[in-house]
Amino acid sequence: MELKRRMTFEEMSEHMKEHSFKVPGRITVGKYARELGYKVYKPVVAGKVHFYYVNENIPM
Repeated sequence: MELKRRMTFEEMSEHMKEHSFKVPGRITVGKYARELGYKVYKPVVAGKVHFYYVNENIPM
């Protein structure tokens, strides 16, 4: 899987499975994303929280 500017938790955990020896979980995926330069973005749309990792340094 290729890194994108905005990734969901599922996409990030899939990338972690392919490129790391760690077992994906909510905390380990978050730490892995921060190591790669991502920040958490949690917008509320229609009363539901969406969870993304965003890296501003990756071009669209």
